Amino acid sequence: MRFKPGDAIDSDHCTALQHEFLRCQDAFRDFETSATIMILEGENRLLAYKTYNAYSRFVHHLYEFLIAARARDIGDTSPLRADQAERFIAGAAQRILTRKRKAIQNGTAPSWENHISYYPEEIPLDFSKEFRLFRNKAYGHATHERAKLNSSTFYEKNHKYLYMLYRDCLDWWGLRGGEFPDLKEITEFSVVIKKTRPGVENQLDNAG
Repeated sequence: MRFKPGDAIDSDHCTALQHEFLRCQDAFRDFETSATIMILEGENRLLAYKTYNAYSRFVHHLYEFLIAARARDIGDTSPLRADQAERFIAGAAQRILTRKRKAIQNGTAPSWENHISYYPEEIPLDFSKEFRLFRNKAYGHATHERAKLNSSTFYEKNHKYLYMLYRDCLDWWGLRGGEFPDLKEITEFSVVIKKTRPGVENQLDNAG
């Protein structure tokens, strides 16, 4: 479906985008908490399970957010082929990587930034494909392939690029303090039964 900036579909799409990124942010915070406990207290199956779940949620929501952001850029919600999604994500990651390296080289990077040796000149050729496949197998689809998916290797190889993508979106789409955003029906959700005013039902019955 095609839409234009500022129309009703665009407004709803932006709500979905913010919701998706907040889910990504929640998942990353959960991952940070579990990973910190793992480092400080040691590993066990339950902790590995919780850390894996949080990280796979982070990957999933980051992927979904990026694809939805691309849809807004072009004003079209039509589904992407796998190769189109991979090219978009690879291009976005490479632009951020190049920008980081230039900032380090010209001295404008923040003091806490990593040394330039941490960032190669180009992202791995298979990064975006591995990102998509990990998202599919670790969280998106329940498949036998999940049992043999080496998430530790994926993390070691690709996390720096995922984190770059995440941080690049955080300032604009993440929580920035203050009142929680209005996400329309998402933040209207309630399990509390809404009761009518006393006497209204009787009035309606009598009117019949």
